[in-house]
Amino acid sequence: EAIRPTVLIGVSTVAGAFSEDIVRLMADYNEFPIIMPLSNPTSKAECTFEQAYKWTNGRVIFASGSPFDPIRSVSGTLVTPAQANNAYIFPAIGHAASLMK
Repeated sequence: EAIRPTVLIGVSTVAGAFSEDIVRLMADYNEFPIIMPLSNPTSKAECTFEQAYKWTNGRVIFASGSPFDPIRSVSGTLVTPAQANNAYIFPAIGHAASLMK
């Protein structure tokens, strides 16, 4: 609670590491929380697209390392999750981290 992250990046291969409590808390203080469960395969992803979407009331900015199926919003709209290709995302995250002070 003290840190108040705007982004969760998962590389742990621990399914469920992004718990409902953590994601909901993050959504309480971020209008559009960014959640990126990058672990492969989907069975080891830190959370699913459906969980992230539900726990943030549809406000999540989501990208995963493995493909997840689209879901239907409350209004019936088909919502398709983004997939972050590991060959692109990891170098970018590493570069961004090296620029931080």
